Amino acid sequence: MRSALPFLVASVALAIGCGDNGGSGGSGGSTTTTSTGGSGGSGGSTSTGGTTASGGTTASGGTTTGGAACGDDVAPPDEVLPDAMDPEAGDFTLDEALVDLPEGPGPLRAILDTDLGVLTCTFHENEAPIGVANFVGLARGRRAWKDPVAKKWVRRPFYDGLIFHRVIAGFVAQGGDPLGTGFGGPGYKFANEIAGLTHQAGTLAYANAGPNTNGSQFYICETPQPQLDPDYTIFGECEPVDIVVAMTHVETNPANDKPVTPIHIKTVKVTRCAP
Repeated sequence: MRSALPFLVASVALAIGCGDNGGSGGSGGSTTTTSTGGSGGSGGSTSTGGTTASGGTTASGGTTTGGAACGDDVAPPDEVLPDAMDPEAGDFTLDEALVDLPEGPGPLRAILDTDLGVLTCTFHENEAPIGVANFVGLARGRRAWKDPVAKKWVRRPFYDGLIFHRVIAGFVAQGGDPLGTGFGGPGYKFANEIAGLTHQAGTLAYANAGPNTNGSQFYICETPQPQLDPDYTIFGECEPVDIVVAMTHVETNPANDKPVTPIHIKTVKVTRCAP
């Protein structure tokens, strides 16, 4: 059901994937290894919308590490690393992803400010700790990734400025590719976490090119997609779904489902302050 293309239309359902452009494959546990990554795109129009519509199931909590009193997260300085291979050696934990994140009552969530509005995504920390650590670490500039332009491993916020490169009405909006083509990634891969969760409206999950090839590309469901449950790592739930609907109903290029007018992820902020 997968191909080198980000999506494959099958006779029964749409499968979700991302192009595999290199790197060694990940395996179980907290293993990660390599694919490619890069710098984000540029800004966009002023966001609208809010964080109060329905859709998806409530994500579960989990233990988090300490920090300062609840407040704004401060990204560490950007770094260019001397390493030739993944500096994390395929092992990046949720504790590492949450270093210095201000304390709060939770839940742990990401605020995605997009050209079409603000999405609030609450994480499944217990069911997908590796996937949550990966997204949070990339978003906060704590997880190293490989810049495909500089050909260097770096630490800096990954998702800011990227686009939703493929959207399909009634299905999903997919983003997180630094190349904006469906073939980019962070320079490593990591294992699936199939924990019995189901794809609902608003579900946040990783796209892949086959088992244990997760990287940075993710999708958000517009509608329930239970046929995807066995093969894709669900790691959160996003709302309001109305913003996902707005994304999937823009004009697209029929050859690749890419929006004619780019939809940017302007910023991703991680927080555990009270909603």
